[in-house]
Amino acid sequence: MIKLIAVDMDGTLLQSDNQIGEETKSTLKKADEAGIKIVPASGRPLPGVIPYMEELGITGDENYAVLYNGGLVQSISGNVLISHQFNYDEFRKFIQLQKQNPGINLHFMKEHDYWTLDRRLSVRMAAMSAVSGTPFVVKDFDEVPADFKFIKAEYTGPKDKLDRLEKNIPEWLKGYNVARSDPMILEINKHEASKGKGIHQLAQKLGIKDSEVMIFGDQGNDMSMFHNTDFKKIAMGNAIDEIKDKADFVTKTNDEAGIAYAIDKFIF
Repeated sequence: MIKLIAVDMDGTLLQSDNQIGEETKSTLKKADEAGIKIVPASGRPLPGVIPYMEELGITGDENYAVLYNGGLVQSISGNVLISHQFNYDEFRKFIQLQKQNPGINLHFMKEHDYWTLDRRLSVRMAAMSAVSGTPFVVKDFDEVPADFKFIKAEYTGPKDKLDRLEKNIPEWLKGYNVARSDPMILEINKHEASKGKGIHQLAQKLGIKDSEVMIFGDQGNDMSMFHNTDFKKIAMGNAIDEIKDKADFVTKTNDEAGIAYAIDKFIF
């Protein structure tokens, strides 16, 4: 029996127009009313998730979100359950790697804002700020305090430059969770932070077994969810092949109410 449904946001819960389709909305509300926890599992921060949860009527202290790819797990009301953060020494390493890869932007995602040293924000970064409801704070290097901490680092830029960076990842970075959420975004989390681990840890806190969890995803930053052999793993029809290969079932695309189709097939 499924007791928790974890859904990626972009390309999964949201259609191409960044809206939740009516059929998907109706089905998720039905699942929530049946006592099944609906948990967004996203690279976004909480402000980028709340409007959609409010649309579903899923709010408050008893509902949860796995954010920043598992770097932060919060209640929808904002209480922090789990947090995995980088420190200042790691910040300096990320900056050095950016200098070795010109033409790529870098920003650091904190709970309430994004920090960057880049004076010229790319269109991608500006759009990310708007979609997530999280402002950018632009700093000079010497303005960043020695106690600086952040939850996730993101390199953004042209696909070919990120391909090159990903192909030539330095040895020190291999100890972290590195994933592409988009051809133009490379995300880095702490080793112990991933969507899969975040969902597992949240389920444990709620007294839910991994075998009672259903997950939906489509991109590389969802892969950790698909590595858990006990989850019921659903790949979207628009998912990358690596996700489809790990899935128990491939549903319809995000624009074809794929979430609703799978829930109706396996739960209702």
